[in-house]
Amino acid sequence: MGYELWASPVTGYRRHGTRLEDFNAVLGERIKIKDIFEPLKCCQADAPADEMGEALRFYDFDLAGVRKTKDGPVIGFVTRESLNFGSVADHLIGLDEATIISSEGTIRELMLALERAPFVFVSSDGDLNAIATRADLNKPMIRVYLFGLISLLEIHLSFWISRIFASERWEEMLTPGRIDLARSIQRQRAQKGQSLSLLQCLQLCDKRTLIADSMELRNLLQLGSKRSTERLLRSVEDLRNSIAHSQYDLVSGGSWEELITLAGSIQETVALSDQLVENRAVELSSNHESTLW
Repeated sequence: MGYELWASPVTGYRRHGTRLEDFNAVLGERIKIKDIFEPLKCCQADAPADEMGEALRFYDFDLAGVRKTKDGPVIGFVTRESLNFGSVADHLIGLDEATIISSEGTIRELMLALERAPFVFVSSDGDLNAIATRADLNKPMIRVYLFGLISLLEIHLSFWISRIFASERWEEMLTPGRIDLARSIQRQRAQKGQSLSLLQCLQLCDKRTLIADSMELRNLLQLGSKRSTERLLRSVEDLRNSIAHSQYDLVSGGSWEELITLAGSIQETVALSDQLVENRAVELSSNHESTLW
């Protein structure tokens, strides 16, 4: 992937829509919590606890909000497991023990909140009337956001690999089988009229190998040790595959805390790479005087 994707190699002009901030403005900021939340089901404070517990089990809800009257404000919440005696009010948990976030908050804000807690209450129009849980991060819009973020990371990784491994010396770092697969992809693309370098035909797992084995690249992108780099990029690959293959649960075998932390790590790496690209663009533009206006 050439530098031309982000900036002109002649003038340094940074192309519109290529910055991380552009991506976040379109997806990270425009997807709102109100786009994925669920209505908060509530029970009355003086209702029998065992009956409400049965109702929550029937609907497979882990918790419910609590109101003194049907149309009154939410005064707290109860968990399904606790509702085994007395009234709902006997098991009330105050709202000060929960996270409340605005329905107009962004998906990035929601992910930060869900990294600390398994659910958040959502307020809109002055009323606490909805809930968002980690399971809601499985929804299509969040998958689109995460997949786009991973794609942006891979584009950056491809760029730096092409610059660091300008010659063909990178081939000796991969197994013959991986090289053969890249050549097969290259031939298939050529049959479709696409002229791609062999480097452009590498898979994410191949890029992981090259980056992890290059101290220069790891230092440039502040990825740490070879082991930590491999662990990070393997997690990225696993998440990408889960999304691409439409797996029902994105964290099967893992945890939501790990996924949310991973998304933050991807953001940090892309932000750093983006700044390096930006610095180069500024350098080029300062050495060029345009004859067009």
